[in-house]
Amino acid sequence: MKTTVIACIQERSAARPSCAGRGGVQLADRLEQALAAQGLAAPVERIACFGRCDEGPNLRIAPGGAFFTGMTPERLDEVVAAVRTALPASGG
Repeated sequence: MKTTVIACIQERSAARPSCAGRGGVQLADRLEQALAAQGLAAPVERIACFGRCDEGPNLRIAPGGAFFTGMTPERLDEVVAAVRTALPASGG
């Protein structure tokens, strides 16, 4: 199974927390750029919800990898490093 980053981009009403409301879409876009810049062949799949809206934005490395909560642009290097570790030695 191919290594993938799953990013929540769920949008809820302004009165409820959501990953999209906290910048989840922009994080997914920036992560795609960061992975490409590092030559890492891992797609970013956008999903509707992990069910952890109070902790978002949320990302997960699949299959079976790390789960990241409260993501910020400054922490994207953590995700890139986790992807690098999860990928086969050939980078994809």
